[in-house]
Amino acid sequence: MTYDCVYVTAGWGAHDERWAAALLEVGLSPHVISLGRDIPDALELRLAVHEAAGDRPVLAGPLDTVTRLLADLPIRLVGLSWGYDLDAAATDDRSWLRRLSALIVDSRVGEEVALAAGVDPGTVTYLPWGVDLAAFAFHGPWIDAFRLGVPPHAHLVLSLDAHDPRFRVDDTVRAFASIPRRPDLHEDFPDPYLIIGHSGSQTESLRQLVRDLGVQFRVRFIDSVPEHDLVHLLGRAACYVTAAETVGPSVTLLQALACGTPVIATSTPGNRLWIEDQATGFLFTTGDVAELARLMDRVCHQYPADVTERARRLIEDEADWHANLPRLRAALDRAATA
Repeated sequence: MTYDCVYVTAGWGAHDERWAAALLEVGLSPHVISLGRDIPDALELRLAVHEAAGDRPVLAGPLDTVTRLLADLPIRLVGLSWGYDLDAAATDDRSWLRRLSALIVDSRVGEEVALAAGVDPGTVTYLPWGVDLAAFAFHGPWIDAFRLGVPPHAHLVLSLDAHDPRFRVDDTVRAFASIPRRPDLHEDFPDPYLIIGHSGSQTESLRQLVRDLGVQFRVRFIDSVPEHDLVHLLGRAACYVTAAETVGPSVTLLQALACGTPVIATSTPGNRLWIEDQATGFLFTTGDVAELARLMDRVCHQYPADVTERARRLIEDEADWHANLPRLRAALDRAATA
């Protein structure tokens, strides 16, 4: 088989599947090399990439764990930023980024970091980690609440961030637990339920926190959600919440905006690229549990139709994954002829 480019990553997951499919969609056949899956260490990775590259462009990411290992090789190297790998830019030496033939970033925040590090603006491509709008329909089908073990009419507060300290899922749990209970409880109008997806180093401590706060009967842990099921879950949710302190936005946040699910998010630079407070979503200060609880309570009791409609239009205009993919091909073509 003839390869048009080399794709280098660490491990292999859903994001890699998406990038590989994107390369095929823009007419490129990638030779895939994975650190950890195919190659055991950095030295062998460098040798394998150098041998495979030739004159082909090499698309490599995340930046800190993969791209940096290859930056001094005599190859046409295109760095691929993955969400949070530029977060530490204030303290890390990023001068090595200047040696890249090109750089693809998924947020304007990442672009600013790269330019501050001295990267040539002409080599930077902004390609937001967008949404497949055909799959994530506005007000699409809902999951049956029975499958989640919750009352059929209960409002669902949805958290899908990894259980890692930087995502502050414990803030979401504490805020949920502090929402005032309804005095007029009825089976047709029950209190909200919190659905916690994903997993991580804090999963057990989060389960314990739920028990300590006495809300275990209204919280469900559901592990990771396959993307083909995510649209149904987002459609059923009263709101999607992310309390993360990380700079970059997540694709799940964009998918929630596309589905018409109200988003409540920390006021980080990455989130502010997509969420204008009270206009396309709702922002709160990182760590402000009381404000997060107030917003959860508000959105659960009054669906903000005007906010979700503006959010969907924003995603259609700026984060249509397939419409933006030609930028990927253009970046690799420029690198190949540089």
